[in-house]
Amino acid sequence: MITEARVIGITPGIVQSNDFEAIKKSFETTLDLLILRFASEKEFNKNFSNFVTLGKDLNKQVVVNSRHINLISQNFNLHLTSKDLMKYNERPISQNNILGASCHNEEEVLRANKIECDYLLISPINHSKGKSGLGWDNFNSLTSLSSRPCFALGGMKKKDLPKALAHGGNGIAGISFIKDQS
Repeated sequence: MITEARVIGITPGIVQSNDFEAIKKSFETTLDLLILRFASEKEFNKNFSNFVTLGKDLNKQVVVNSRHINLISQNFNLHLTSKDLMKYNERPISQNNILGASCHNEEEVLRANKIECDYLLISPINHSKGKSGLGWDNFNSLTSLSSRPCFALGGMKKKDLPKALAHGGNGIAGISFIKDQS
């Protein structure tokens, strides 16, 4: 279970050559967990081993988004998209590995509880990229249904961490945190 994490980073779909050093610095200093979510199998193959090695070197956890489930072993940490989450009625990986899920509503939170996810990303909290945000009150309602740590996602900035904690969350998550040193 994820109990000490406060900030979760998510890789961009395409990792540019200068991105790796910035991500490494954030993982060393700010991030507690890193979710690998690449745009393509090519990007996955190009970056996967570098990030796994980085996680081991830093003694921190790396989790792979389920869009890449066919590219990893069953003995690896997994983050389920909400669509993939709803396909399972039981935990798809060992209890020895971290299992997370993206949730947007009550039904998904309850399914994540059922399959014993270790953490949930609840999103989107703020309005961003044409998506209507759930808002902090709905985030609080969804976190109260969860038996696992919940992290706010969607338009998050580091200044939102106290809000997430005040509304029943355990932290915040986002792509912006992997390069943001402020």
